[in-house]
Amino acid sequence: MEYKEEKTMHVVRRGETLHLIAKRNRTSVTVLLRLNPKLRCHPNLIYVGERIRVH
Repeated sequence: MEYKEEKTMHVVRRGETLHLIAKRNRTSVTVLLRLNPKLRCHPNLIYVGERIRVH
C-alpha cells in the first residue's frame, strides 16, 4: 500500500485571501489562524510567497 503525504503548506499567490486558501484546502479561516499564530494580529495582511500551514 502506498502512503500519500498530505499537503501541509501553501505558498500564497497573487490575489489570494485566507478565505480562498481555506476554501481550496477544505478548512476554515479559524483553523488557518490557529495553525499560523503570526497571522492573528493582521489576518487580512498576507504576502505573495508567504508560506501558510493549511493542515
